[in-house]
Order: sequence, then structure tokens, then C-alpha cells
Amino acid sequence: MRLAVVTPTLGESRWLAETVASVATCAPDAMHVLVAPAAAVAPLSEKFPRTTVLPDPGGGMYAAINAGLVASAGVWDAFTYINDDDLLLPDFSAVVRAVSPAARTRAPLIAYGGVRLIDAHGARLGAIPISPAPRLNRALYSQRLEPVYQHGTVATRAVFESVGGFDTAFRLCGDSEYLARACLHGIPFACATRREVAAFRLRAGQLTKNRAPMGAERDRVDKKLGLPAPTPRQELRVARWRFRLANLAIYAERIRRHGFVTFDGLLERAG
Repeated sequence: MRLAVVTPTLGESRWLAETVASVATCAPDAMHVLVAPAAAVAPLSEKFPRTTVLPDPGGGMYAAINAGLVASAGVWDAFTYINDDDLLLPDFSAVVRAVSPAARTRAPLIAYGGVRLIDAHGARLGAIPISPAPRLNRALYSQRLEPVYQHGTVATRAVFESVGGFDTAFRLCGDSEYLARACLHGIPFACATRREVAAFRLRAGQLTKNRAPMGAERDRVDKKLGLPAPTPRQELRVARWRFRLANLAIYAERIRRHGFVTFDGLLERAG
């Protein structure tokens, strides 16, 4: 199976070398594609000779990811993307293994694992709660509880062919919309491991710190996808409490490190 890892970048991130090194270490057989402004293509190709560097077509981050996947479509069976300040971790291999059989048979599947939170210096801040059971995901999406985070996912090529690419109308929530759309489309999900397989860096200046625009985009996602899903109220309650109970250790670590603060609150503090 050939995995494509796409990284949209302006070529200016001080963490990009660390990101590229993490892909080379944790997904050594992957094809790492950087999508960058035309002026940065040659310098990045020289600096990272083991990557493929493609020119950014414009239109934002999600357009860059789509372009990277389409341009490389003949040589990958599964894909993920990673921002130019985030990291893959050693247990990422568990997600790749989980998705490999489906990729070989051209079946749709999204596999996922846990996601670590780190600060600008790479120090641990905690982790992100994830769904303990994929069959709960639809009910969780209908309650704005994200069961899966892009950083820890791998999707087969059949997902891209069935669901389509990332919606370029979104600037902040395109990954959340893509995963929710796949779930509502009936794409199977598999929790490959609860261990942390990727790291999401919280830092000053990142777009996701803009909570008002982020909230507005979440509303647009809900409207586009028709959330909440038609799920019995009892099933919603069961899904919510199973999600919370399964992630008690993550909530306890957050309280111990940061006090009683939500994930959005923790993001606002990042700097």
C-alpha cells in the first residue's frame, strides 16, 4: 500500500523541518507531498529532497490539499494530511496497518488514533478526546462532539473517490466537515488505537485561535450537512456519556495541567 501525506505550507514555518522528519520517521514508506507557493517550490525541493514539492494553485489550504492529492493520484492508495507545524508519532503505524487491507481491496475506510496536544516548543499539553467506538460517531457529530481529529486519521483512496475532495469554501473547518461528511455518507470508520499517533501544536498566530470565525464555520458545516442527524434522543445521550467516560483520563490530565478549561479555552491560551 502506498500512503500519501500532504502538507500545505507557505514554506515559512519554523517547524516544517520537524514535520518532514516526523513523516520520514513514522511513515517511512509514505510519499510526502508539500504544496507551496511557486516561489518556494525550488528552495523546498532542495531542502527536502525526499519530498515531492508542488506549486500551490491558490484558493486556500484545502484547495492545496486537493491539488496535492489529485496531482499524485496515480501513486497512492490511502492518504492523510499534516500541517506544517504538526507531527506524526511512532504509533501512527498502527493506523496505517489498520487501513492497509481496505486500501488494497479499494474499499472505503477511515482509520484513526489518538492525538497529542503540544505547545510551540513541543512540550506536552494533554490530548484530544476521541470516539471509543466508531458506531457512535454519527450521534456525536450531531451534538458537535468531534469524534475524530484529522491529525490522527488515514483514509483510503476509495473515500476520496466516493466523497470527493475537501470543500474549499471553508477556511478553518474543512477537515472537520470532510470527516463528518464521510460519516454521514456511510463511510466506515475504525478506531485503530487509542494511543497517540500524531501531535497537534497549539501556538500563537494559528488560524484555529480565531474562535468567532471558527464558530461561524461550524454553523455553516451543520447547515450544509443537515445536522443534527435523525437519531433517537436516547441514543444521543448514550453516545455522549460513552464518549465522556472513555476519555476520563484525558479530561483528568487537562484539569491537572490547566484547571477546568475546555479545549477551546486551552486553544485561546496558546501562545
